Amino acid sequence: MNNPWRNALALLGGLFLSLTALAAEPPAAVRIAIVAFTQGGAPVFGGIPGRVIEEGWLEQQLAARGVKLQWTALPHAGAGPQINEGFSNDSLDFAVRGDLPSVIAGAGQVPGKLVVPGGSGNNIYLVVPSDSTVRSIQDLKGKRLALHRGRPWEFAFSNFLQSQGLALSDFKIANLNPQVGAAAVSAGKVDAAVLLNEAYALEDKGVARILWSTKQGANDWRLVSDLWGTDRFVQQHADLTQLVATAWVRAAWWISQEQNRDAYYGWSSRAGVSESVLRRDDQDDPVVWKARWAPKSDAQLKAHYDALGQYALANRLIRTPYDITSDLATGFTRQALIDLQLTHYWPSLDAQISQQP
Repeated sequence: MNNPWRNALALLGGLFLSLTALAAEPPAAVRIAIVAFTQGGAPVFGGIPGRVIEEGWLEQQLAARGVKLQWTALPHAGAGPQINEGFSNDSLDFAVRGDLPSVIAGAGQVPGKLVVPGGSGNNIYLVVPSDSTVRSIQDLKGKRLALHRGRPWEFAFSNFLQSQGLALSDFKIANLNPQVGAAAVSAGKVDAAVLLNEAYALEDKGVARILWSTKQGANDWRLVSDLWGTDRFVQQHADLTQLVATAWVRAAWWISQEQNRDAYYGWSSRAGVSESVLRRDDQDDPVVWKARWAPKSDAQLKAHYDALGQYALANRLIRTPYDITSDLATGFTRQALIDLQLTHYWPSLDAQISQQP
């Protein structure tokens, strides 16, 4: 006798198996978005992405599985919204994104998982015109200050201000990205600007001088960027996500070796920043070279993003609180360290690796 319930269950079971097989089928490409300069009409990548490309290991591993590696170059201005859109509409799989934009994205329900934490981060700089009479941050109170709001360097600079008994409200803020801010301070249109390592280029031109940098502050004040993946990709393609994470950790390990430092500066300088500027950006840094490239532990990430979330909420950059805990997918980083036999290479990660199953 024909049982309609049994037939229905059989159909549902077949549909489930079909959907599972479809979900496990590898994509045509792994799409990674990075902020990059364009030279001669083509994007040039520095840092860890530059090493990943230079080594070619990830591309080879993906090709062996019939998957292409596709890089998307993003402009420095407006990269955050483009990444958020790409994560929301599944036109991107991975992206390197700054910490404060990640908090804003997470609070806005943009799906994403933090796969590989960044290292100690990049320095930021407060510069003034070369002929300025300003000698301390207190001298700038009430004056015009160029600062790109909602970007990673805002949190670092605000921490510095707080340590000096000041707040952003003590200044006339011009919401300008670093490139425009550099031009504004050079032309005397603002009294100071918060910049990245282009501060040294302005010093070389004799149009500005560095008043302060995060080299003089707490290590947690730096600009931090992490590798994020979309929820969909991380869940459906854990094997490919692991390859990307392993490639990232391989690159960080390679760069962190002192004998590879010159090579790192060589290819990174092709990405729009002179080698002289790159070297001075690292000069006199209180964090030693090897440790600078160590991925942050979960405890460090939690503390950092909790502080960021509180700052963003207090300054109305987000409307609802954000907790990064459910967005941490750092097990891929841990597995990469194990697979690469680097479990004791960065001592700051020893406890986390030994505690997790």
